[in-house]
Amino acid sequence: MFNLDETVRALDATREQVAALFQSINAPHVAIPGRRAGPAQAFIACLRSTQGFTVGIYLWLSESRDCAVYLTGRVAQTPEDYRALQTDALAFVESMGFMMDNLNYRALPSERQTEVLTSVPMYRGRSVSPPISPGERPQLSPVARLARLFSSF
Repeated sequence: MFNLDETVRALDATREQVAALFQSINAPHVAIPGRRAGPAQAFIACLRSTQGFTVGIYLWLSESRDCAVYLTGRVAQTPEDYRALQTDALAFVESMGFMMDNLNYRALPSERQTEVLTSVPMYRGRSVSPPISPGERPQLSPVARLARLFSSF
């Protein structure tokens, strides 16, 4: 269902595209293929787009200052599909020993949403590039947007 994508390091997602955000409340020792084992923190980002909802998993390996991004090709079109995709992501990270907390992102005022996004490793140190006019901007799939978000750290 969720597969490690070695090529994905970033995703452009606006504050408004984030439908839900989960963060681990613990940092279990995990071994990820191709990376040094160590304590990690997990984040699950649920993003909305015109095609539906996508869910991605971002693992932050604090000792090596590295990340691992797990993606799925599934796009949820209905609320039931979205809940199932979110449940699958939670089960995936919980199987690695993470205990997750729903940050209730959508219920926060917009200023607090921005604070939350800047406090998680997925957004820390994000480079700011000059604005691109809508005619120049390539259309990315929801999975590609999620990938860009996660790899921007």
